[in-house]
Amino acid sequence: MTRHTILLIGDARMAFPVARALSRAGHTVHAGVSIYSNYLEWSRYIDKSFWHEPLEPGTDAPFAPIRDWLLVHPEIDSIQPVNEAGIRFVTRHRNFLETRAKLILPSREIIAAASDKTNMFDLCKRIKGPIAPYTKITNMADTYAAIAKIGFPFIIKPSIVDAYIFGRKALILKDKTAFQAQFPHWPKQHPELVLQKYLSGPRHSVIYSAREGKLLGCVEICAGRTHENDGTGYTTYGITVTPNPVIKASVEVFVKEMNYSFTGCLQYIVEPETGEVTFMELNPRVSLARIAECAGLTHSVWGLQIAHGEAVTALDDPWDLNIGVEYTWTKGELTMLASLLKNRKINGWEFTRRLARAFWDAARCHHAIFDPLDPLPTLGVYGNKIIGPFREKCRQATRDIARGSAPVK
Repeated sequence: MTRHTILLIGDARMAFPVARALSRAGHTVHAGVSIYSNYLEWSRYIDKSFWHEPLEPGTDAPFAPIRDWLLVHPEIDSIQPVNEAGIRFVTRHRNFLETRAKLILPSREIIAAASDKTNMFDLCKRIKGPIAPYTKITNMADTYAAIAKIGFPFIIKPSIVDAYIFGRKALILKDKTAFQAQFPHWPKQHPELVLQKYLSGPRHSVIYSAREGKLLGCVEICAGRTHENDGTGYTTYGITVTPNPVIKASVEVFVKEMNYSFTGCLQYIVEPETGEVTFMELNPRVSLARIAECAGLTHSVWGLQIAHGEAVTALDDPWDLNIGVEYTWTKGELTMLASLLKNRKINGWEFTRRLARAFWDAARCHHAIFDPLDPLPTLGVYGNKIIGPFREKCRQATRDIARGSAPVK
């Protein structure tokens, strides 16, 4: 097997299982880290790391340190973006990065298509996939017309610009009162939004790896809870489930139609009472990597092999992976519960009940960050209020020394 040196770009939770899988496969892993790194640099699976400014909110401040690291470390032959901000950064600087290493991510065309939510809805409709009624809106007049056509409840999501809508990733509006309160005017940063009939139900994410339109392996994950109380946001509890036949057929057609290569995540909503399914979006990147790897999807190693044109052994049945594998993001759950209690959106009894459930899940599920063989990052995350200031002083001292000035005291 060829040994590679990989640079991870993006220091979100997904970086931990990717680093673990690549390191355990015998490869060397470097990582750029920021204040949002969740102490990734403390992981036993990271061989070398360096500091850069956060990739969010999409500025190019991190480019210089990442470029310099690549120039000083010519042994790096692979670059793996591990979150949405990482994908956007690599896309902006793809021309340069491709001259330094192989990129472990889909083609420019696929990333551009996935970034246009309305375009993806149109594609789903064209290939006869499951899609609830929707329409593109560009101003308040469009919005009122769409409401008259689709009715309540509905969901409004970004279409082109990846930015929050009045502080939320998406707005679920169940009646006129909610609409007037939460969508008072057109958000200027969005040239276009998509308004869609809202289906109430858990989100089903299919994490898959593919090569030239052929599935290598995939697993369906049902999000039982998220870090937002209305079910939007990031998964805080998920479980792998038997593939839904409608979703399974849709994923296979999407992957073939797009001639997809590398890892992706297709998301759907399943209405539990009627069984109705609707397509949500395609994330052309690593997602829910911990639970996917624990279920047997070796997408991190497959992605590396695909990038280098190496042989990949697909599963005989790409859907034949472990079901009943459970995952939890405890910190996300605890942060949400504390916020709900503080803002008096739940009472003490409900808080206690949900807190007990969070701790029960923490005791038995796979974790977003915690790994019993790699505990230091978790200690850093939960001790950040104490450790954080000292960590920042050390970083500042390192930067000052590099610039030839005296360290901050």
